[in-house]
Amino acid sequence: MKIQRKKLLCVLICGTFAGVMGSAYAQTTTSVAQQTGPSPQPATPAQTSQTTTAAPAPAPAPKVLQTVTVTGSLIRSVDVEMAQPVVTITSQDIQKQGFATVGQLLQNLTSASTPDISKSDPDEAGPDVGGSYIDLRNLGAQRSLVLLDGKRVGTSFDGFTNLDTIPVSIIDHIDVLADGASAIYGSDAIAGVVNIVTKKDFNGAEVDVYNGKYLPHGDGDQGQYSVLFGKKYNNGEIELAAQYQKQDSISAGDRPYSAYPETNNYPLNGWSSLGPQGQYFDSAGNIWVLNNGGNSRNINDYHLFQQPTYANNGLVTNTGDYYNVNPYNTLLSSTNMKNLFAQGHYDINKNLTANFTASYNEQGSTNELAGFPLSTYALFSQQFPQYDDMELSSQSYYNPTNAPGQTPTDLAFQRYVQELPRLSSNKVENVRFSLGLEGNFGIGEHLFNWDAYYYDTRYEGTILETGNFSLPNLANALGPSFQASNGSIECGTPGNVIAGCVPLDALGRYTTAMLNYVAVNGYEHYGSYEKGPQVDFSGDLYALPAGDLTFAVGASHRNVSGYDTPDVPSAEGLTTNLAGAATAGGYNVSETWLEVNVPLLKDLPMAQSLSLDVADRFSHYSNFGGTNNSQYKLTWKPIDDVMIRGSYGTGFRAPTVGDLFGGVSTTYPGYNDPCDVVYGLARYNSTVARNCSNGVGGQPALNQNALNAAGLGNEFPNGFQQEQAPGIPVTAPGGAPVYAPFTEGGNPHLRPETSKSSQIGIVYSPSYITGFNATLDHFHYIVRNVISSISPNEVLNNCYQLGIAADCALFQRTAADDYQVSSLFSSEENQGFLDVAGYDVDLSYAIPKFSFGQFTLDSKSTYYTHNNTEQYEGVPVTYNNGFSSYWRVRSNFTIGWDYKNFDVQWTLRYYSPLKEGCYNPAYSAFPCTLPNYYLPGAGVTPVTQIPSVTFNDVQVSWKTPWNGTISLGANNVFNRVAPYFYGGFEVGSSINTDTLYAYNPSYDYGRFVYLRYSQKFD
Repeated sequence: MKIQRKKLLCVLICGTFAGVMGSAYAQTTTSVAQQTGPSPQPATPAQTSQTTTAAPAPAPAPKVLQTVTVTGSLIRSVDVEMAQPVVTITSQDIQKQGFATVGQLLQNLTSASTPDISKSDPDEAGPDVGGSYIDLRNLGAQRSLVLLDGKRVGTSFDGFTNLDTIPVSIIDHIDVLADGASAIYGSDAIAGVVNIVTKKDFNGAEVDVYNGKYLPHGDGDQGQYSVLFGKKYNNGEIELAAQYQKQDSISAGDRPYSAYPETNNYPLNGWSSLGPQGQYFDSAGNIWVLNNGGNSRNINDYHLFQQPTYANNGLVTNTGDYYNVNPYNTLLSSTNMKNLFAQGHYDINKNLTANFTASYNEQGSTNELAGFPLSTYALFSQQFPQYDDMELSSQSYYNPTNAPGQTPTDLAFQRYVQELPRLSSNKVENVRFSLGLEGNFGIGEHLFNWDAYYYDTRYEGTILETGNFSLPNLANALGPSFQASNGSIECGTPGNVIAGCVPLDALGRYTTAMLNYVAVNGYEHYGSYEKGPQVDFSGDLYALPAGDLTFAVGASHRNVSGYDTPDVPSAEGLTTNLAGAATAGGYNVSETWLEVNVPLLKDLPMAQSLSLDVADRFSHYSNFGGTNNSQYKLTWKPIDDVMIRGSYGTGFRAPTVGDLFGGVSTTYPGYNDPCDVVYGLARYNSTVARNCSNGVGGQPALNQNALNAAGLGNEFPNGFQQEQAPGIPVTAPGGAPVYAPFTEGGNPHLRPETSKSSQIGIVYSPSYITGFNATLDHFHYIVRNVISSISPNEVLNNCYQLGIAADCALFQRTAADDYQVSSLFSSEENQGFLDVAGYDVDLSYAIPKFSFGQFTLDSKSTYYTHNNTEQYEGVPVTYNNGFSSYWRVRSNFTIGWDYKNFDVQWTLRYYSPLKEGCYNPAYSAFPCTLPNYYLPGAGVTPVTQIPSVTFNDVQVSWKTPWNGTISLGANNVFNRVAPYFYGGFEVGSSINTDTLYAYNPSYDYGRFVYLRYSQKFD
């Protein structure tokens, strides 16, 4: 990172020098910004007027255009009326909403969905963990493009843009275009665009301090501290900003819905079969558990494993030897971010300006997961089979059978390592800079604008993981050991001591010395790079009767690359860490584009204005060739109060570096075995039950006779069950692989996604109701060749429910592994389609001012008419709308009151009801309100109704006489706890919500109270 920091320092010095030099040229002509005018604040489309000015002189004066570039178009234009819906969030709106980061703010938009990667899953790992992401239209965060002042911010090698890297202090406003825009902006803009527009020509200083915490819990402290400096000169300006933000973690044990696997409503259900007391298997397959406080070397201090006892309604009445590990996890990971930002421009002359931006971000995040479930049957290495299924040696000093009167026997064992939690700490540095020139010139009465810039974005990070074990050291520590004459316990045998080794009391207490020998830290180094030049040229070509025909044309070339390299022992499979090959690769893309806006009619009956905008972009990728995408936008104002707008376009998303070149790695995902007679599809789907019983696609039969013949009849007397440990059935859905990890990886043969999007809407701003505006927009997206990693649930369900032989060949069952799924490979692949449609409804009214203040009302809602997916052609369509995290309706309603220097704002955030698969229809204690629900394409699927929820936020602020603002607020002021989810957030056959708990991470974690102070200096 030293080289990158030097580059940043150089840019900052050059920018500062440019700003200072501006004062020496005060006598030069006015700047380009003065010629074209300042960028006006975005206006409501139907309210925006067209204006021209002409100097009172005998000779025709050159046009002076108040030109701006609006999000969704590359044409600089006088007319900012848009054929696409753009939601604009000003810096004042950001202050009033009470959220500390850009990510928090945008995730509460009604057009946003549950984030792909949340901070509520301590089991999640990878370079993007700890960031905040925006998922527009339920299409995934990788299909939403993030821009900074209209320029690409850059992504990780998996295609994610962390919104927390943008400091709030520099933001003038944020434009959110929730419509396809690939023809305008290229790849990734399938769902829409978030354009973060920074403050320009800022003069003075501004300090902002924000701090809050969850009350009455007293945790999750969040702070943000920022300072912004700006200096304007006659021929330039420079801005410098610094910001620090931090979010403390929340322990899962401190919330009722995360303190237990199945929440406080069922506090004894769903516990783990592994606890801190050691367990061993005897020759008959029985499990023996060390008594609490017992001596691990005494065979008489063990008792037979006690299964939980259940009431008839499914409630656990006695947990037996099961254990609750949830309190040792984090519900919300801790994060911190340091931001440095600089930008400026220098007017070389009245028609030419040099500009730059530069930023440096350093983010850290840490989450904690309960200790490693150390088990003989979970020890696995593909490269080194000698480390598979390691047992406690019969000659170990700590083996209870290695004692007088006993027959020394190698023992398979298992134990939850409570003494050593698993921590994952991700630290990433991001450097971004952009250098450019822009200018304008006139030919006759035609004005042309151009800009050329080069940008470079780099992410480099390291993930440190603790709580894993070295397999070679475990082999030594579990092997023969003895007590030396000096009383110490040594590895090996007398005369053949293993130097440095500390024997492991596998069934008893793990001392610090034992853990120091067998424990190992994992490291993962990663990086991603995006850079290249871009040139844009726009202007007006011809004066038509209805206005100027305007255009924009441009070209760009960018290089994209990335890597992810695990530490050598992990990559070679020598640790219990997830083994994986390195990710490395890249590609480049060259693009050209053209956009033309044609005014068709103006000032005619039923046609105050009518214009057509056509855009086309050609992209050539070095790895898969060319793609061409177009968009057509129409804007029609039949009368002054009404505007009708519509668009249709095609789009694409190129595979990411991770999609293409991701190394094959091991993973322990949660999955539901469809053949489980208690929690699987076989319990109510006759097709699945038949295929599981008889076998399908080369998979073995799992009927009772087959189980008996394999010697598993006693283990599964009531039919086949998924296991959470050898010989121990799961007690809740969503178990992990027991006998060997699954594997996943990239696919270099992936093709781009393609899409079609359309939008039609109406904007109504009646002249007879001053201050009232209403918009209604219909949107529709279809994405094909969807790039997705097929989940274990999808593989298994496709095999047993649909009989797809190719999916049946992706996994293996053997009698030696109790017919559990012992291997399964899922790679990135091009699948079927996503089909999403719905409506946006926005209403706002600034009520005429009273003597006691100004009241404003604002309502924004998104309603989805359908949200369908098809995995493969011929596979039944999955209807997601209204299930798990796919809300039919999200709505925000705000009431504001402004009186003199006081401002009060009350906001209601509404989430509509949902449906979710039942935990277990046979258990009457758990909700299952629709046991006979017919799910199209799947048949009868018991589901339960999840009620709606509304959160209330309030903020009171005071503008001080000394140009400061004090704000006190509370999000979720009534401390509302949202509904619980017991079905694992499963839609169709895949889990669509990133969390470890029965609580949606989009919902609030409690009442959050904050205080903010902002001070401006002229």
